[in-house]
Amino acid sequence: MHKINKYFLIFIINLLSSTANSETITMPSSLTADTSSFVLLSSSGTTPAINGYSGTLLVTAVASSGNIKVTTTSDIDQASGYCGYTSDGSGDAADCSGSSLTEVGFTGTQANINAALATLSFKGDGSTGSPTVTLSVTPAGNNYNSANGHYYKIVGAADDEIVWADAKTAAEASSYNGLSGYLATIESAAENTFISAKVNQNAWIGGSDNSTYTSNTHATTEGTWEWVSGPNNGKTFYCQLANLDNSVKAHSSCSVHADTSYNNWDSGEPNDYSSTTTGEEDCAHMKTDGTWNDFPCATTDVDYYIIEYGGTAGESATTSGLTILTISSLEASGSTHQAFDDKQLSGIVEAQTESMKRHMYNSTNSIMDRMEQFRRTGDNKGLQLNDFRLALADQGVNQHTHAKLGKHYLQKYSKTIVDKSGFDLTENNIEKFITELPLSKYMKQEFGLKPKKWAMWSAGSLSKGGLNFSVGQLGRRNESNGFTVGADLDWTDNSLLGFALRDETEDVTISGNGTKFKSDNSTLSFYNTWKANDKNFIDTFIGFGETTQATTRIVDVANNTKVTGELKSKQAFGAIKYNFSNDFKLINFNSYSKVNFGYTMFDGYSEKGDSNLKLSFDDRDLKSYSVSVGSLINADINLRNSKIIPFLKIDITEDLTEGSSLKANYTSSSSNQYSKSINKDFSAIIRAETGFDWNFNNGWNLSSTLDRIDKDGFGHQNYLKFNAFKTF
Repeated sequence: MHKINKYFLIFIINLLSSTANSETITMPSSLTADTSSFVLLSSSGTTPAINGYSGTLLVTAVASSGNIKVTTTSDIDQASGYCGYTSDGSGDAADCSGSSLTEVGFTGTQANINAALATLSFKGDGSTGSPTVTLSVTPAGNNYNSANGHYYKIVGAADDEIVWADAKTAAEASSYNGLSGYLATIESAAENTFISAKVNQNAWIGGSDNSTYTSNTHATTEGTWEWVSGPNNGKTFYCQLANLDNSVKAHSSCSVHADTSYNNWDSGEPNDYSSTTTGEEDCAHMKTDGTWNDFPCATTDVDYYIIEYGGTAGESATTSGLTILTISSLEASGSTHQAFDDKQLSGIVEAQTESMKRHMYNSTNSIMDRMEQFRRTGDNKGLQLNDFRLALADQGVNQHTHAKLGKHYLQKYSKTIVDKSGFDLTENNIEKFITELPLSKYMKQEFGLKPKKWAMWSAGSLSKGGLNFSVGQLGRRNESNGFTVGADLDWTDNSLLGFALRDETEDVTISGNGTKFKSDNSTLSFYNTWKANDKNFIDTFIGFGETTQATTRIVDVANNTKVTGELKSKQAFGAIKYNFSNDFKLINFNSYSKVNFGYTMFDGYSEKGDSNLKLSFDDRDLKSYSVSVGSLINADINLRNSKIIPFLKIDITEDLTEGSSLKANYTSSSSNQYSKSINKDFSAIIRAETGFDWNFNNGWNLSSTLDRIDKDGFGHQNYLKFNAFKTF
C-alpha cells in the first residue's frame, strides 16, 4: 500500500509539473477602440501575458491596421528587423516611429516581456472596422510571419562557412513545434520583405537549377530554376534567359508554376558567371538587400542559411505561442465617437481645402507666367481669332483649333460676364469690352494711354503631386490639367492689360481605399503689368472662380461602403508682384517679391448613400495669404530663323494661411454636431522652374516649362506647361 501511494504521489507531482510548464498566452477576448487615442489592451480587464516559457524569447505583436506600441524600456531588447523600444535607451530602429507602428518585436525573459505586454496599446487609423492584433512567442531567433503562418530562422555555420547541399540537409533535419524545416522557398514580395528585414545576411535559400536536385526530366536542367525543398519542391519559379556569354537558357518547354511565379533576382541575375565554365552557378542565395543571386553550390562564401517551417501538408504547429485578438471599432459601428476621428473623413476635408488653395495658386501663376513671357519676348502684336492655334498640353502636338475654340469659351463665360457686368461678351466686341473696363478708362483719361491691337494667347498645363505621406497618415495624390485662353492689350511703353478664362480639372485620391473627389474649376481673371521705368515693373492680378467637387468617401473599408456628395464653392483671389530687372551683357536678371491673397466660400452640402454614416456639412470660408521672393534669369540665343530664350526661376513662398473650421452632423441625427479645425500641412514652398521661349520668324511663339515644387518636406508638385501664340 505504501508503494502504491509513493507511485501515486510521483504521478501527481509529474502532472502538476507538466501543467505548470505548459505554454500559454493570455489575451483579451474583446477590446473596443477608436481613432482618437491609444487604448491599453489591459483596459479590457485582461492584461496580455505569457506563461510557462523559459530562456530568452522573441515576442512580436502585429496589427492588421491601426497603430500599436509598448511604453516600457525595462530589460527588453529590440529584435533585429522589428520596431520597438530598447533597454539601453538607444531609441527606435531605422524607419520606425514609436507611436505609429503596425509591428513591434522584442526579446527578453518571460518576466521582462510580461512587463512590456502590460503596456501594449492600440489605436485605430480609420481604415477598417475589424482590425486584429496577432501576438506570437518563439525562442529568440525564430520569427513568426502572421501573413502566411510560417516561422523562419536564420542559422550561421559553426565554422563560418557552409555549402548549399549541407545547408539543405541541415534545414530538412530541423523541426519546430511539430513543423518540418526546409530551406526557405519565397512565394511573394511580402514574404521576401519580411525575411530580408529579419535576416540581413547573405544566406542560402532553397532554389536550384542543378539536375542533382531538380525534378524535371529534360536532358538539360540548366536555366530551369526550381524550389527543391519543402512543400514547393519540384515547382519551377524562373525560366532563365542568357544574360552573359557563360549563361545557359532554360529548355524551350520551361514553364513557371502558377503557385511560384514570384522571383527577386538582382539586376543581371542569374548569370552563371563564376568562371569560364558554363552553368557553374546552380544554387540561389539571398543578399543583404533582399535580392537573389546564383552562386556555385560548393562555394563556402555564404555563411548562413534560412530555415522555413510551415506549409507542409498534414502538419500544424503544436505550440500555444500564438493568439489573435479581434478589436471592435466604434468607427465601424457608427456610434458616438467623434466623426472627424475617421481618417478617411479628415483626409478628404483637408484635401478639399488644399485643392482650393492649389487652384488659386495655379490660376495666379498662369497669368504671372504670361506677363513674364511678355517681358521676355517683347512682342505682342495682334492675332486674328480665326487664325488661333493651340498646342494641346495633354497631347504635346500642334492642333488646329480655329474660331470654334475661342467661341466655345466666349459662349461659356458670356452669361457670367453679363450677370456680373451687364456687358454682352461676343467675338466681335472683346476689344470694346476691354476698353470699357474701369481700369482701361482710367488709364486712358488720366495718362493718355491708347491701346494697340489686342492679342490672344493660350496655355496648357499638366500637374501631378502628393502630400502628407508620413507614417500613420492617409496621404493624398492629385492629378490635374488646366487650360487658359487670354486676350491682352499692349499699351504704350510696354504696359500690358488683359483678361483670361481658365478651365481646370483635378482628380484627388485619399490613400488607396477609394476615398476621392474630382474637381472642376472655372476662373475669370483680369491682369495688368505696369512699367515704371526700364528696370521696375509691377504686376497685378485679380480672379473670380467657381468650383464643383464630386466626392466619394469610404465609410467602411472592409465592406467597401461609400457615400457621395457634391461640394460647390466660390473664390475671389489676387496677387501683387514687384519686379526688378537688370541686364548683364547677354543675360537678364530679374528679382521679385509677391503677395498672394484669396477668399473661398464653401457651400454646405449633404452626402448620399446607403449608410447611417452620411454627414451634412455646414458652409465655411477660407482666407489665405502668402508672400514670395524669387529670382529669374534668361538669355537670348539667336538662330538662323528663330530665337530661343532659356530661363531658370527659383522662388520661396511662405504660406500665412491661418486655417479654417468645419462643422458637420450625421444626417440621421442633427443633435450631435462635430467640428474640426483644418490647419495647413506646410508653410514653406520652394519652387524651381526651367523652360524656354522659342520665337520663330514666321510669327509663332512656343514655350514649355517644367516646375518642381517642394512643400516643406510634406509633399511635392510637378508641372509640365505649354504655351502658344502667333503674331502678325
